[in-house]
Parts: sequence; structure tokens; C-alpha cells
Amino acid sequence: MKILHFINNINLSWYTMFTDTIKAQQRRGHEVWTVFPPAGINYRRMVDDGFRVIPLPVRSSKFDYFAAWRLSRILRDKKIDILHTHLTSSALLGSAAARWAGVPCVASVLKMTKKRRYMRCDKLLPCSNAVMDDLLEQGVPREFMRRIYTGIDIRSFNDGFKPGCNAREEFGFGPEHSVLGTIARLVPMKGHEVLLDAMPKIKAKHPESRLLIVGDGELRPALEKQAKHLGVDDVTVFAGTRYDLQNILAAVNVVVMSSVGKEGLPVILVQACLAACPTVMTDVAGIREIIHNGETGLLTPPGDPDSLANAVDYILSDPQKATRMARAAREFVAREFDVNYTAGQMDEEYIQLLTGRRAG
Repeated sequence: MKILHFINNINLSWYTMFTDTIKAQQRRGHEVWTVFPPAGINYRRMVDDGFRVIPLPVRSSKFDYFAAWRLSRILRDKKIDILHTHLTSSALLGSAAARWAGVPCVASVLKMTKKRRYMRCDKLLPCSNAVMDDLLEQGVPREFMRRIYTGIDIRSFNDGFKPGCNAREEFGFGPEHSVLGTIARLVPMKGHEVLLDAMPKIKAKHPESRLLIVGDGELRPALEKQAKHLGVDDVTVFAGTRYDLQNILAAVNVVVMSSVGKEGLPVILVQACLAACPTVMTDVAGIREIIHNGETGLLTPPGDPDSLANAVDYILSDPQKATRMARAAREFVAREFDVNYTAGQMDEEYIQLLTGRRAG
């Protein structure tokens, strides 16, 4: 089968899991192509990593008919069997190109979004039950969808931890420090300001605690100013964008996410669980599919810094309980998010679409 993945996004935070899926499909005997805008880091990384990648410039301000036409030409020229799109603008443009080329279009839905961008696709693959429920509430028929978790190559992920790598030392953390790590774009929905508001209380109870903020975005100057205002800038490190997430996870004692908006299912949560890191998360849609409060991690109400501080205190004060929850979370993720399972589920949907089209 010839599969083409199309992503109209220049910077992809879940690059590793995306390429894990491609490799799993290749192991299953498929010929896999990808199409990316050439302006961002994704295209260059795909080329450098040896994948079949085709550049496609796309205007972001409005629907780009010329780009859709070019994509349809690529589908025909490469004799593609299935177009698989990711993200909203990719689905809107890709579904048009697929119809012109006479190719079925599948769309992975990776966050809460309006259904209108997806309704010309042939099949939707929500990344979580929460995203699927949101689409059902918008009137999308259940038979039009199948929930498929974003897969990860568990063996490769584990191999990514480099023996002897000491990221803690890089950031100035010693063995006596309890490091809280949060890894997310610095944008409003991620709620970093709530975590910073919790830090004075955490610092008072655990003077050895340190906060590592990984990621970048529009809110960085404001968050740095907030940390200084709260008197926690001396225990907070803004690390910016990092691609060595296994090493980052190896450097932290607790992974914390203080999201205030609806989450589809954060990729970093899957990776943190695989790394057996204890987790403290806000109780928003998507997250609770992995984190069952008190069993696989701790959940707190969104926008509540006191509850967040109390949960972190519980984790740091009872490391044995924290370890048990982290191990339970790892077992769940290793079972449900194995990329080989994901690729098999995708195959079933591809074959069903192709069989139905041929029969029609």
C-alpha cells in the first residue's frame, strides 16, 4: 500500500511519535511518503532522517487552492492509495486534494476543534476518547470515526536514554534537589502561570525543589517576570525548546502539567509515563484517560495553584507511593500506545476504505 502523510505545520512537537508511526508502517510493508511545508524545521529533519519527503509551500492566511492542486498532482504521480492528514488546516486542504485525485482521505484529529474542517474527509481518527466525545457532541456520526491513540516505539524510546548523560548538571541541579519538570509550549492554554503561582508554597515546604520549564512561546517574557515577582526565579530554569526529551525526563523527579484548556491528549504525558516519571496533572479532558487520580498519578482542578502545590507536596513527601503510581502508568501506556498496535489499527481503516471504494 502507498500511504502519504500530509502535515501543514512547520514545527511539529510530536515529531518522534509521528516518525515512529511511519517506521511501523514501513515495517508492515507499506511505501510511505510525507509532505511538509519547506520553511520550517520539520521538513529539514525529515530529509536528514532519510524519509521520503516532498516540499509543499502553503499559504496560511486562507485556503490555498494552488497548494491543494499541487498535492492532488503528487497523489496521482506517486499513485498513492491513502492520504492521511494531521491537524485542521491539513485536513481541509488535503481532503480537497484527495477528492480531485480520487484517493480516500483519513484525518487524525489531535485536539478539540470544530468539525467543519474535517467533514470532507472519509474517516476521522480522534487521538483520544475526549476528542471523539467532543466531535460526537457536534453531531459527527460515530461510524465516521475510530479512536486511535498516537503510538510510540517503546523500545526506541527506552533506547533514547543515554547512559552517563547528566542533564541535571547542565541546569545546575544537584542530587539533593527535587526537580519539577513541565514540558509544553508557553501559551495560555498550558497554564504555566498557575504552576508558578504554586511554586512559593512548594518552595516553602520543600526548599530543595526546583522548577524546570521546557518549551518556548509568546508568554515567556511574562512568565519570567512572574517568576521574579513571586520570588521563585532563583529556583526556576527556563530551558527553551529541547529535542532530547528522554534526557530531560531523566533529569526530573516529577512531571507537572497545569493546563487550563481542553487537551486532546498531550504527547509529553505519554512520554513521561513511559519514563516512569511520577505525574501531577490538571483534570482536563484527554489527560484523565491516562491519569486516574491516586492510581497512575494525581489530578488537580485546573486554575487552582493551592491544589497543585498540595499534589506536588504529596508526591515529594511519599516517594514510594509516587513510584507505584508511575509504574502503573507505564504499564498502561506501554500496552495502549505501542506504535505497532497503532499502525495495525490504521491498516484496518485504510483497507476498509479501499475495499469499500473498490466495491462501490
